[in-house]
Amino acid sequence: MSDTLSVVPPATPTAPEPHAGSFPRRVIDTFLSPVALFRRFGARPPWVDVTIVGVVVGLLAFALIPSEVLVNTAQEAMRRQGTEVPAGMDPGAMAGIQRISMMVAAVVMPWIVLAVTAGVMVLLFSVILGGSATFRQYLSVVAHASLIGAVGSLAALPITLSTGVMSSGITLGALAGGMDPDSFVYQFLNAWNVFLVWQLVVMGLGASTLNRRIGAGTAIGVLLGVYACIAVLIAVI
Repeated sequence: MSDTLSVVPPATPTAPEPHAGSFPRRVIDTFLSPVALFRRFGARPPWVDVTIVGVVVGLLAFALIPSEVLVNTAQEAMRRQGTEVPAGMDPGAMAGIQRISMMVAAVVMPWIVLAVTAGVMVLLFSVILGGSATFRQYLSVVAHASLIGAVGSLAALPITLSTGVMSSGITLGALAGGMDPDSFVYQFLNAWNVFLVWQLVVMGLGASTLNRRIGAGTAIGVLLGVYACIAVLIAVI
């Protein structure tokens, strides 16, 4: 009687998960080489650390805004709505309430916007256009691109301090000099923040890099087109 030895074939080695890079490298690549960054994304690219940094930068931008600017901004918003400041309202209290509400929004809203935007990218690029990237990958793309918007909030500080009211930052509204600020054209152009456009372009590059069948021009055009619809709503409202 002879024993038959069965030879078990060796297991196929699992390919290592691509490493997106260290935190400093990812931050630098977001601004200087986003395509190289997104090419290093695996199935579970990091996103929490850059989101936290974006939140901190946003908080810093709000903290540097003087109280009188907050008061002027609130009064200007009431003027546009055709209302007046309530009698006896202390400007200091108004500024304090507005600052607290803005700081809370700066902490909470980025996480909500991040999830919603990633979900929209899944719908646009994975469902409608047939891409293969996952929600987690889009989440990381949006989180990294949001660093550009955070820097934009700091870049808007000189404009805010010079005008005395919170502005929309560096926008295309500068091309409509002398135009009625309440007009549709001015409001539409003012909705196009230069840093936001940069952010959308980086997000489009991320979508095209993760989905080889979607070209960069198509991905960027889709995102800019969606935001153009939002800009129209902003101008109308």
